Amino acid sequence: MGRPVNRRLRILAYAAVYLFWGASFLAIREIVLVAPPFLAAAVRFTSAGLILLAFAVANRAPLPSWTEGRSSLALGVIFFAINYACVFWAEQRIASGYAAVVSSTTPVWVFAGEWLWLSAVRPTRAGLAGMLLGIAGVALVVLPGASGRALVAPLVMMFGVLCWTFATLWSRRLTVPKSRYMNAGLQMFTGGVLLFALSSGVGEMSRLPEVLTRWDLRLSLDMTYLVIAASILAFLAFVWLIEHEPASRVSSYAYVNPLIAVALGAMVAGERLAPAQWAGAGLVLSGVVMTLRARVNA
Repeated sequence: MGRPVNRRLRILAYAAVYLFWGASFLAIREIVLVAPPFLAAAVRFTSAGLILLAFAVANRAPLPSWTEGRSSLALGVIFFAINYACVFWAEQRIASGYAAVVSSTTPVWVFAGEWLWLSAVRPTRAGLAGMLLGIAGVALVVLPGASGRALVAPLVMMFGVLCWTFATLWSRRLTVPKSRYMNAGLQMFTGGVLLFALSSGVGEMSRLPEVLTRWDLRLSLDMTYLVIAASILAFLAFVWLIEHEPASRVSSYAYVNPLIAVALGAMVAGERLAPAQWAGAGLVLSGVVMTLRARVNA
């Protein structure tokens, strides 16, 4: 009886990681077309952080030490305040599928950092080829029709990706809370609070009355989806998979998520990529696959 249950759990967990994270880009896009980006991101991560912290406390997770707590707070600044400030701001100006493809290059940059900074992997031919394909693919996605001010949003999105990459690598040198729920909750809550401060600092709160008049059921469902499905359920599914599946298989979300995001953007929002951008997306995904395989074999 145990095996069928585990098989069903695995299928459900992969579906949650693939679908919930893949569809989050479209939900963000729909929200930021109405609501200020930093305020929207703040609501998402403050809410998700509080829920995860409550979950950690309910499961009697040990309280973090000063060193652990400081590490979680520092990572929360980069992972959630800086990175998602970039994502939410950029998605006001670029399509959700476009944003997902740029975001999917994270494993490529992580591999580069593991090689050049941490010296943790060897620069195999496959790894180098994957890096070059990923970089070339991003160029093809970003450059067609983009010049001057039109390049700002893609560059901001890429800056967020590089910040996430730095935090991913830096986190390996830090001591974080043993409970992943406590660690993630602290990071999300920290990021959410700072995003509220940023939102207030740039004057977004003055737009709140206008936003409330335009807020509807669909946007409420989008935000609920981002908090519950994309931030909580997908994270719990990811943690479970990391504990029960090979890391190389779990990392497949890096190239499945953008496919889902592009498909949903096309079907639901009528988003379209130019032919050169489709070619770029193909190069990005090929590069990600090659990089992940090279990282496992290094």
